[in-house]
Amino acid sequence: MIKVLLVDDNALFRDGIVQILHADGRFQVVGQASDGAEGIAAAGRLRPDLILMDLRMPGMGGVEAIRAIRADAPQVPIGVLTMFESAESVQSALQAGASGYVAKDATPDDFCEAASSLAQGTRQVIAIPNALATRTDGNHSSVLLARLTDREREVLRALSTGASTAEIARALGITTKTLRNHISATYHKLGIYDRAQAVILAVREGLVDVQSP
Repeated sequence: MIKVLLVDDNALFRDGIVQILHADGRFQVVGQASDGAEGIAAAGRLRPDLILMDLRMPGMGGVEAIRAIRADAPQVPIGVLTMFESAESVQSALQAGASGYVAKDATPDDFCEAASSLAQGTRQVIAIPNALATRTDGNHSSVLLARLTDREREVLRALSTGASTAEIARALGITTKTLRNHISATYHKLGIYDRAQAVILAVREGLVDVQSP
């Protein structure tokens, strides 16, 4: 049984994840916390097999908590719970010691498989196909990105800012419907299915310039 610590400020979301994990049969949620400081204390007290951590929480956020937990327990897998994160947030969490990302809007089966992979020591970004994990040259012009039009690259870069769909459409001077069409085409060409994957891919491929924290 995989002992899980769940750290997220949304109690309703936590309850939903607890139900999903328990229904799967491989997990036991041994503790919950609503912010980073509580998460650090619970991690030290409970010594879970897996920590699932939100980044944006009141008080101490996820990145700082991940860094503190890593100092005390360097081997524990930490999966970041994400929905719409900027490239900076992705990079900061990975550099702080996150093992990977688990999309909040994943299906229950995909969520549990991602969590299981993390618990087994898979230190990579979860739900990203293996083909996306490696750049193909030093100029970041991979075969994957070469599939995209200039506009689709622009859209992928914009998605990494954390801006809303409406804000991106206004910035690019196009309608939200046109933007959604571009996003759909981009996801299809890259073999991904959500914004979290798009942001992580943009970071890995060097499409966005992220400063180290």
